[in-house]
Amino acid sequence: MASSQLVVFALDDQEYGIEVSAVDGILRSKKFNIQLLPGMPKEIEGIINLRGQIKYIFNLRIKFHLNDVPRSDQSKFVMLNVHDSISGWIVDEVTDIVKLDDADLEQAPDFISDFNNHYIKGIGKIDERLIIILDPEKILSQEEVASIEASA
Repeated sequence: MASSQLVVFALDDQEYGIEVSAVDGILRSKKFNIQLLPGMPKEIEGIINLRGQIKYIFNLRIKFHLNDVPRSDQSKFVMLNVHDSISGWIVDEVTDIVKLDDADLEQAPDFISDFNNHYIKGIGKIDERLIIILDPEKILSQEEVASIEASA
């Protein structure tokens, strides 16, 4: 893993990071009404109309097996370009944009993938902070994307 710049966000007081290059925008979630879609997996919160285009919104709390809580004024949609389409992830809040050098990054150990956490790319260290670095291409597999598109 090379030096990287990350958008850092919080879920349940834990910090996660996504490479800036994958982020297409950050939106205030309260400005959008999420339309529910029947028959979709639980991780899909629904769809929004973003500048005339339909975008899927995913709930990372459900994907990560965390308690689901209502969106707050701090909640954001982190819009990501994943598998050649833009979708959003609901996060508690976006906390920071940081640049980490190689010395501040640790690769995720191989055994992580044994626990179905193959989307964890590594851990970033900034002073006492630990940031779990996610691989957006692996949080939602191409098979899941194809299944969602076929269901819609």
